[in-house]
Amino acid sequence: MASLRIVNRLVCRGFVVLTLLLVFFNECIVYYLAQSSWQPIDCKLENCTRLLLIADPQILGNSYDRSSHSPLARYDSDRYLQKTFERAVSFTQPHIIVFLGDLLDEGNIATSQEYKQYVKRFKRIYQNKKLRNRVHVPGDNDIGGENGDYISNSNQRRFENEFMSEDLFDYDNRIRFFKINRMLLDFTNPDRDHNAERLRIGVSHAPLLIGGGPLLRAIISDLDPHIIFTGHWHESRIFIYPSTEVINFYENSVRHFDLKALKEQEHSYLEIMVPTCSYRMGKSKIGMGYAVLENYNLSYTVLWQPNRFILLFSYVFWGLFVVCGAVVYKMMTRCPFRVAKRQTLFNRVSTIPQF
Repeated sequence: MASLRIVNRLVCRGFVVLTLLLVFFNECIVYYLAQSSWQPIDCKLENCTRLLLIADPQILGNSYDRSSHSPLARYDSDRYLQKTFERAVSFTQPHIIVFLGDLLDEGNIATSQEYKQYVKRFKRIYQNKKLRNRVHVPGDNDIGGENGDYISNSNQRRFENEFMSEDLFDYDNRIRFFKINRMLLDFTNPDRDHNAERLRIGVSHAPLLIGGGPLLRAIISDLDPHIIFTGHWHESRIFIYPSTEVINFYENSVRHFDLKALKEQEHSYLEIMVPTCSYRMGKSKIGMGYAVLENYNLSYTVLWQPNRFILLFSYVFWGLFVVCGAVVYKMMTRCPFRVAKRQTLFNRVSTIPQF
């Protein structure tokens, strides 16, 4: 019996140690492993500008999922977004952070009280007192507009008040950001007289170059952007207009573009679609965009993140394995045939004649 207790103790400790190792790997090590595949972009000039591009975080709300585990889902999603953001900031040391819409998942349907809670969570996730230079554009989940949905003035106003009131327009007298809203067919252009002196960046939630139409013609005519960054599709793609070339960009590599030559010599426009940074969107490849501008030279890569769903499934599989292992072990140590076997052995010993 003493030996059996020792075996039980060793088995229990083994399961505990393996469980702790699994948790440590899934919650800590996996993020460093993902970072090890990121491609650094070194600045060669003093006027180097680093951009961290974040698309479709879609902070989970309270309405769409009312299941018993929804609080845990919201907590895990928020924690994942915060950890990946912190790793990305540490790696890139960005001068500017650009949020490409769909900041909230239920911003367009939230009550005033719910909206304040969602904004508070968003700012807690992406807080960094050193990074003041930020740009925000609304998405359809922030203000409405998907599939022709109505966009209310109140939704627009509260998004602008909470996110856009301190946004960056010009950076270092070299770079100018233009916010483009495809849902409203509108864009900002408050100082058109000095646009030609700046490197012009268009930021939009929805893709622009593949849609065509009057909005695209107005953007090309009035803004004439060197580069456009978008999100919405949760994919990583590169569009070049007016050609029909579409590049699916899922490599761990850096792409280089000469924006001046692209515009002046090839008469083309470049759009980079940034993938979603949230595992809740159901995509196998998720990440954040990282762009470096040196004069008119652009270097771009994606900081790919670990797939959280795979890690969560590993917890489920391990839990099932532990339960099944415990049941099998109990059956092996307490099964009646073992008791009967021990009893038969005792009877045999007791019948040995004494001399």
